[in-house]
Amino acid sequence: MSEHLQRIFNNIYLVKGKNSGKFPFSNSILIFNSRNEAILIDTGCGIEKLHQLKDKFHICRIINSHTHPDHSAGNWIFKEDVESIVVPEEGFNTSGNIFALSERFTESGELAKNWRDYVPVILGMKDCKPSQIFNKNSEIVFGDVLLIPIYTPGHTIDHYCFYEPNERILFSFDIDLTSFGPWYGHHESKIKEFKTSIERISELDIKILVSSHRSIVTDNIYGQLESFYQKFDQRTEKIQKLLNQGIRSIRQLIEKKPIYGNFPYAEPLLRFWEGEMIKKHIKELQHEGKFSDILL
Repeated sequence: MSEHLQRIFNNIYLVKGKNSGKFPFSNSILIFNSRNEAILIDTGCGIEKLHQLKDKFHICRIINSHTHPDHSAGNWIFKEDVESIVVPEEGFNTSGNIFALSERFTESGELAKNWRDYVPVILGMKDCKPSQIFNKNSEIVFGDVLLIPIYTPGHTIDHYCFYEPNERILFSFDIDLTSFGPWYGHHESKIKEFKTSIERISELDIKILVSSHRSIVTDNIYGQLESFYQKFDQRTEKIQKLLNQGIRSIRQLIEKKPIYGNFPYAEPLLRFWEGEMIKKHIKELQHEGKFSDILL
């Protein structure tokens, strides 16, 4: 198990997720106190790794940064052993409920069924109701570690980052600084909120940034945050070029794949999320008075 752990600072460790933490998996965070108890933040690192963590360490609390399955799929493994499973207040009502999440993250009917047939199966997810909430007014204290939740919606309505002020560590979760860039494919996702969230964390004094899908970042953190932010405008420009070529239907734009580039798995879901992101960019252009002839 030790080969999967990477020390971030003192008693704070990164648990390297399956497939290097790339979607549909993510990295997790393990924090110990002086009694060798631990809290585990996010449970999408892979079911086998979670069982190994459970067998090796005394994990007393589970915390989720948000309700996406690649951050919460393995909560059920610890349900009978931990004091609490703690999730964001904004996502509490659907957290750990596979049917509710499928409806929330896609749309009712065949697409939600596709989600239930794919996501929980590939991640080993089972229903698991949380027991507690945190919100933007909370503080998470464990041993000598203080985590300040920073509300960062846009990706989802319940996405949070955690900031450890003493060592200036930001756990940015799905503000992940990957080359793909921001992801905002749900009805609830909003580009404006996502931008504001990136701006908010960019104002912090950050020495170490911990990404759910890249791991530990220490070089040029603010420059990388800016590059991540610029992806929005780059995508808007790409979509505007397609619209300038006379394309007027969302279906045709989806075929061009301006955001994903390809649909290598779960194609109906990827097509839906591609379309949702494209629509958000068109709405931004329409707010500027452009392409008002396109019906969304």
